[in-house]
This record gives sequence, structure tokens and C-alpha cells, in this order.
Amino acid sequence: MAKSGNGRDGTGKPAPSRFTGTPADRLVRLWRSNDERFDELLDETLDSRRQAVLEAALGKLHEEERPEFLDEVETIAESVRRTDAQGDDVIATLFWLAVEVSGELTQPPSVDAIERALDSSGLLENASDTRLLPAWLDPEALVYLEAADRRALLQRMLTSNDEALRFAKDEELLADPADAGIRLVSVVGLVEEEASLIDDLDQEALPDPLQLIGGDDYEEPELDPVEEERIRQALASFTDAVRTADPRVRRCEPAGGLNDLLDLLAEADWADEGDLGELASFIDVASDETSDAVVDTVVTRTPQGLFVRAYGADGRLLDERAFALDGNQMDQAMALLRQRCRSVAEG
Repeated sequence: MAKSGNGRDGTGKPAPSRFTGTPADRLVRLWRSNDERFDELLDETLDSRRQAVLEAALGKLHEEERPEFLDEVETIAESVRRTDAQGDDVIATLFWLAVEVSGELTQPPSVDAIERALDSSGLLENASDTRLLPAWLDPEALVYLEAADRRALLQRMLTSNDEALRFAKDEELLADPADAGIRLVSVVGLVEEEASLIDDLDQEALPDPLQLIGGDDYEEPELDPVEEERIRQALASFTDAVRTADPRVRRCEPAGGLNDLLDLLAEADWADEGDLGELASFIDVASDETSDAVVDTVVTRTPQGLFVRAYGADGRLLDERAFALDGNQMDQAMALLRQRCRSVAEG
């Protein structure tokens, strides 16, 4: 039956919508048809923190579709298009820093130093504005930050740091300052870039999300070697500047989105305890050289750390080595030695 121009059929009744059903149904249909209205509906869902709708949509998808859908939802959750105070069309995006720290965390990170390091490194050369939240965040808590929560954090950072800090406290995202030793934490920032620049990059490099279903035929475009080297040098410059500005920082790397951060922190080399781990291996090797696994140690404190001599029960020198350790690690090293050795003498 022909439809009239006013959206009613020949009977005068309203014509049925193409996308009827629940909000979850509409999300799925728009996503599967690659309809540009998907972004608009998703933004509305995220802004209203309707995580249940997203979960329902996920449940309506085929199993092979879910990873791509979830990845797109979480990526969009961390980015919004808006008009800034100067009337420019910009895209505001959360970005995350993975940080390995040692020492007290009662004071917030030196965000001014991190921002200066970012500016001087050129890592965010297209940014029109950059700011960071002055707080250490707990990666274990961030694992549970759903897509709607990520958008809520973004919106609060756009409002003010005070609002974002209040949100982080309410959601229990802050790292416990009482934890001792070396640990992994995160810092979150907000970068704003001209929308036209991002649009150009999207057209050049980003595939249609539906092309990623299955994923076997998609190959990431190779990065220009010159640009790759520039980024490598910029990363090195950034991390060196942050470590110099804040002695608590042992390692600091930009990670992109939250999923990138969690993947980065899951890498084994971040869990390496440096010379503490090497000290444990040193004792293990020394113990293997004895018939009774008994090791006695003599420890000398140095400005750089500890000099350790390992002896067998018969007094034979098994090995000796210097370990570079900071103040907090010294106590941990002595505790490790007392746990693993028959005796620990300082001399």
C-alpha cells in the first residue's frame, strides 16, 4: 500500500517505523546496517548511563559479532564531539598513561610535569587542549569500568577536575596510597583535537566496523618508517622527562584508550621487579650449588643499594653481586633474604 507524504499510510494511521523495538533492538539493527544513526543513538544511551541497554544489545548479537560491537561501543564511549568555548568543532577523548611507581602516593602525580613532557615530546602534536586528572588510579578497579562509566568520567572531566575526582572517589577508582613497594597505577587525561583533523584520519585509516567481523582479511596499514621513528623518539623523550620530574616514577607510557591500557599493563615485563627479582634468582642459583640448599649471606649497604655475598653451610663463597635498589626496595630485599636464607648478617 502506498505511503502518504506525512508518514501515514492510506488508512490515515501512523506508518510503522523501520527501527521498531526496544532501544537494544534499534542499536543492533543500526549497527548491523552500518547506519550513521547508530552513533547518535549510542551517544544518547551512554550519556544517560543506560549500561543495561548495552548489555541487552550485546545479548542479541551473534557470538562472533560481540567482540567487534563491544570494542566499538567502548571506543566511542571515550570520545565525544562538541563545540568548544571558541566555537570550534572539536573531539574530546580520554587517554591513559600506564605508570610504574615506587614510594608514597599520598601526593597526586605531577600533572604539570607530565603535561610539559607531552607538549615537548610532540606525541600530541595535533592537540588543541590537553589536561590530566591529578590522581593515581587503580588498574584493578578500572577493569570494571563499563562503557557508560567511561562516558560519565569523560563528561565529568569536561566539566572540571573536581567533578572527575568526585566521580573517581565515588566509583572507588583511586589507588590506595597506603600500599607499599613497586606497583602499577594509571593516570587519565583528556585531549581535544580539531574534528576536521580526526575526520581526515578516519577516512584514511579506519575500516568500517562491519569489515572487522571475522577479522582474517583485514590488515592494519603499515606505519611510515619515518613517522614510526618519530613516535619512538617522542616516547623515549616523554618517559625520560616524566621520570626526571617525579622520582617515584620508574616507567611511564601513554596507552591510548582504556582497553589499550589494560592490555599494556598485562604484559609480563611490567610485572618485573627489577633487581628484587634478580636478587631472588641470585639466591636460588646459590642454593642450587649446595648439597643441603643452605645459604648464608653477608650484606653491605651501599649508596646504590646492596652488595650481597652468598656462602654455603661450610663457609664456601658461592657468589657475590651488587643490586641497585631504592629506599623502599632495601627493606623488601632484606625481608626476602631473611625468608630465603639461613642467616643474614650486615657487614
